[in-house]
Amino acid sequence: MNKILALSISILILGISGQIKPASAKNNSIFLLAQTTNLEAEAQQLYQQGKYQASIELLEQAIANYAAQGDNYRQATALRNLALVNLKIGEWEKTSNNIISALDILNNLSETKQNQQLKAATFDIKGQLELTIGQPELALETWKQAAEIYRNFDLLSDLTKSKINQAQALQALGLYATALTNLNEIRETLQAEPDSLIKAKALQSLGDVLRGVGQLQLSQELLQSSLEIAENLGASEQIAISLISLGNTTRLLQETDTASLLYQRVIEETFSPELQTQAQLNQLNLLIDQKDYDRAIKLIPSIDNLLTQLPQSQTKVYARINFAESLTKLRKDVKNKQNLPSAISASGISKILATAIQEARNLGDRRAESSGLGNLGKLYQQNQQWDEAKEITEQALILAQGINAPDLAYQWQWQLGKILAVKKERKGAINAYSQAVDNLKALRSDIVAISSEVQYDFRESVEPVYRELVSLLLQPNQPGENPTQENLKQAREIIESLQLAELDNFFRDACLDAQPVTIDQLDRKAAIFYPIILADRLEVILALPDRPLISYTTNLPKAEIEATIQEMFQALTNPRERRFIENFLEPSQKVYNWLIRPIEKELKSSDIETIVLVPDGRFRNIPIATLHDGEKYLAETYSVATAPSLQLVDPKPLAREKIQVLSGGLSEARQGFAPLPGVADELAKIQSQVPTEILINESFTEPNVNQQVTEKAYPVVHLATHGEFSSQVENTFVLTWNEKINIEDLRNLLKSDTKQIRPIELLVLSACQTAAGDDRAALGLAGVAVRAGARSTVASLWYVSDEGTSLLMTNFYRELTNPEISKAEALRRAQVQVLAEEKFAHPYFWSAFVLVGNWL
Repeated sequence: MNKILALSISILILGISGQIKPASAKNNSIFLLAQTTNLEAEAQQLYQQGKYQASIELLEQAIANYAAQGDNYRQATALRNLALVNLKIGEWEKTSNNIISALDILNNLSETKQNQQLKAATFDIKGQLELTIGQPELALETWKQAAEIYRNFDLLSDLTKSKINQAQALQALGLYATALTNLNEIRETLQAEPDSLIKAKALQSLGDVLRGVGQLQLSQELLQSSLEIAENLGASEQIAISLISLGNTTRLLQETDTASLLYQRVIEETFSPELQTQAQLNQLNLLIDQKDYDRAIKLIPSIDNLLTQLPQSQTKVYARINFAESLTKLRKDVKNKQNLPSAISASGISKILATAIQEARNLGDRRAESSGLGNLGKLYQQNQQWDEAKEITEQALILAQGINAPDLAYQWQWQLGKILAVKKERKGAINAYSQAVDNLKALRSDIVAISSEVQYDFRESVEPVYRELVSLLLQPNQPGENPTQENLKQAREIIESLQLAELDNFFRDACLDAQPVTIDQLDRKAAIFYPIILADRLEVILALPDRPLISYTTNLPKAEIEATIQEMFQALTNPRERRFIENFLEPSQKVYNWLIRPIEKELKSSDIETIVLVPDGRFRNIPIATLHDGEKYLAETYSVATAPSLQLVDPKPLAREKIQVLSGGLSEARQGFAPLPGVADELAKIQSQVPTEILINESFTEPNVNQQVTEKAYPVVHLATHGEFSSQVENTFVLTWNEKINIEDLRNLLKSDTKQIRPIELLVLSACQTAAGDDRAALGLAGVAVRAGARSTVASLWYVSDEGTSLLMTNFYRELTNPEISKAEALRRAQVQVLAEEKFAHPYFWSAFVLVGNWL
């Protein structure tokens, strides 16, 4: 897992009371008070210089002096400050004890503004401790208590800081949407205020959350503003923090050179060893990702040296672990290991991890200890020392489970599953993998977003867990045996869960309402296909009504499977390829042989009429209606539909009242998009088949669509306009006259009505297409289908000629008025009618539209 390190750097201020001016020594006690105040000022300077132990000694002396004087307020202040320093160096127990002592004193003081402000400031430190030791729920409640005090006494600046703290806890809980709402409120509050350090921090925090929910462009803009404010104020620490945050967002935008320059600025300009270490570790990770191994290797001694300068703290432990992770990846990626420096040797990396593990134990930080042990187990695994890898990984797992850290536990369960699989302990491997998947399901809200600290690469860190488990489940116990029904059922459930997880990741939100269903509930004439692309083979699981699950295998490497599917797609859509139908038929027949040929007899004997594909990977990009058996296309025999996950299909039958259509479209060029001259004719022909309300060009705006669906219930909504399906939710949209509507806006628009008692039966998106060069763009189509609030979606995978689309849609709506047939059958008949026209016989013209969701 590649990590962008973001160390937790607090800008909390030591002490909240003003400096006491020295007074004349009328008596010993006054002199002592002045002397103690000087001790605190000196302690604060030492803290800012990173001399934490010396700062602690002075604060302890000040606390003793205040206690002897009976000055409870200043004693509580010094205890709170001491807790802050203890927190900084990872002494959790001492931090907690000092907080408890401070609060005990404050609870016995009168509730003046000064006393309550100090109490809230102590809560601030308490919340930081709770978040640090993995208790974000408690941290959130503690910071809410602090915020209430600040609100009651109109301490608006402190209230803003507390809300920023709450946003940190919400992110840790995976509640990115709530964190985003809170930070947006802070941003609005501060917008009219003059630039300040709090404003810079608020914008930086908001930028981090926006990165977490995938809104990278806005994240970049706000982080740039945060940086500019910090620079104008000359706030060196905040400048460095904003630079690192900006670098992290810029990196995810693939602007790697700019990200590297931002990290380099921190390295050159900041005096903080913590921030320098953070920037250099991120730069190292970036260079390894770019395969710039020479520069990465040159950076290692500098990081090693910086690590020795860091004080004993949680920050230092995680910096070491991050360093070891990067070196492990570097060691794995570099082929010629003989010339590598000793730091990248197995023994060199293990020493770094052993030190981190010991430091974590000294601090009592079991989470960090688990992380260190797990990475050490990974190193042994990479070195093929299987017994040692198993033992250490199990230790890491026990620690993660003991502190209820499923985000760590799933990684070590996955790692343990890999190790046991190599050791031929298949049952144990399946058990470990199954536990990992269970943890991932429980972590839906945490793993769907790229957090502000860790780039959760779904394809590297989540998806393989599911696929590797399916691969194990579908391996027979003995050569020649078929997988058991129990294993087939579990494999089917796992692949369904993967589809849900992938859509969650697409939306950056665990927003899907999945309901387990069986095929018999949906359609007794439908066959459900699950093609599963694994590293070394294609597995297909077939579900037929009232029959045991069937599985069959094609032993081909993943690269060859994907290349054939891509060849089929290119032959469909590339004008030069389209000239020769044989360019398409060859890959099409290969895919037919993989999916359909092995079970042709079973389909016939079960009286199957509809084939439903739950597509995996590249299978999302092709319309399987075009699979060719050597004589005819699949569409000539079966109705065809796709479902992102069977659990997302509304199983209710189609309500076939008199069809009424709300249609909208653009025929003129808008917002840089070309005109669609055939749209007016397309909508007119639909109107000739069924009652249709038409909004075209200037009238096709969001408010007008909203007004229509508010005033009248439309079973069908047809949008003939430019649109794009992308693997990035923010780049998936449909075009109206004056704006782009993204998925969430479309969902809100179609659900904003008061008349729409039932969901929209059918949403048709004509003239849309998948994003060119995006191998996961069909995720956007699945995303629209799932979130638009319609039971079914018909959409085009590529933009088809006006005449071909108009003919297909005219036929489709004519067939759709027949209450005796399903939506899938209506589309099939329309496609076959277009196919019969010689000028449109190529599947490019008739197969672009696919039905997603309920096919009934």
